[in-house]
Amino acid sequence: MSLIIGAYAAQPSELREQFYEGLGALPSIRGLELPFGPYGGGGWPAGAPRGWSAVVTSIPGTMQRLGGSPTFGLASPDAAGRREALDFVAGIHAYVRSLEGEGHAVEAVELHSAPYPGASAPMFRESLKEVLDWDWGSTRVLVEHCDAPRSDSRPEKGFLAFAEEVDVLHSLQLDAAVPAGLVVNWARSVIETRNPGTAAEHIAQARAAGVLAGVMFSGCSSVETEFGYPWIDAHLPPVEVDGTPQSSLLNRAEIQRCLAAAGPVPVLGFKIGLPPVGLTASQRVDRLRQMCTLVEGNQPR
Repeated sequence: MSLIIGAYAAQPSELREQFYEGLGALPSIRGLELPFGPYGGGGWPAGAPRGWSAVVTSIPGTMQRLGGSPTFGLASPDAAGRREALDFVAGIHAYVRSLEGEGHAVEAVELHSAPYPGASAPMFRESLKEVLDWDWGSTRVLVEHCDAPRSDSRPEKGFLAFAEEVDVLHSLQLDAAVPAGLVVNWARSVIETRNPGTAAEHIAQARAAGVLAGVMFSGCSSVETEFGYPWIDAHLPPVEVDGTPQSSLLNRAEIQRCLAAAGPVPVLGFKIGLPPVGLTASQRVDRLRQMCTLVEGNQPR
């Protein structure tokens, strides 16, 4: 087993090359989740092994574009907002090609069903259908689920409901030349219901529908921590990782439960945040090593 890691959430502000060189010595890692910003993606991180693959996530850029354009999104009922989002994904497509041109395999891209409020499942299907018609080569087009709207408070993301995304992807699998799939992020599912069991439930539902393509582990807390307010989507580590707030809801048992529910998946990994200062590059590498051990050690036998 080898993992995809969102190391950018844990990287230091200085000595990044040393940080990525340290990660390169961890045999558990095969690739990086790379962030795509509002208007482009960055270069391959200095120090990261050139032989690693990549998964490109659109969530940073999606959230920043939403901040300036509330109708932006692949699921937008507003024609201009949806076209803006499709142009954004065209930028991701170009970024994938540029990475490939530099010799880096891109396993998948992770897209999201913005906007909030007002995301429309039919419009999301139309957008994905158009995107899937593009030539992605061996790169898979995936949807990463984020928390859906809540009736009692403002959500973190507030995109489409899980069942709606599953239905859209299942219908597209019937006629798409490039099969789409769904990625469950542990924290984003738990934040939706504020129930730690939701992530495993979502994984099982997606697997039963034949659309599960990935699981990414990232934690959350029901109370305020150094990472921010309660239920913030700030990538808390599991409690077993050094320095983690003990209120983090992600732990060894939840990881084990989710891995058992998922079975083998094409994309498996994690994204955990670390304080921006106060830790050396080697300490950061060690905490990500601990996370690798947690995931690897809880795989079903």
